[in-house]
Amino acid sequence: MNREQLQSYIYTEKLLAQLYRQAAARATLQDERQVLLSFAQNAEQNANYLNYFYRMEFGTGFDPMIPEGNIQGTYRDLLNEIQKQELSSYLELRKLTYNQGDTELRETIRAITDNKLAHILTILAIVTNMNTPESEGN
Repeated sequence: MNREQLQSYIYTEKLLAQLYRQAAARATLQDERQVLLSFAQNAEQNANYLNYFYRMEFGTGFDPMIPEGNIQGTYRDLLNEIQKQELSSYLELRKLTYNQGDTELRETIRAITDNKLAHILTILAIVTNMNTPESEGN
């Protein structure tokens, strides 16, 4: 894995952490808010794991500044953006589990992708729940 790839993966995780915090601030249900905040922590932890390998490979850490972005639109729009980012990241990282020679990195990436899949399914459930008659107001 080259420097730019790893930087991109770290950046994406930092961005996801920020997006999850924004979504949590917009969530109307306490359970959703807690789940989204937990996912933000997971994304931060993923960035830290990836940064560990970055330091091992390149001798220095990578801590990108994520501009304060504000997704315009509804809570659903923000969740859809998160879904898009998570799915894209999942697919990119999952490829590394098949052709990665470094066992520690491969297993770390596998754990991250397993976590991402759980996030994707949970966000899908939240969005699907918004389509039920009980939650028409969301």
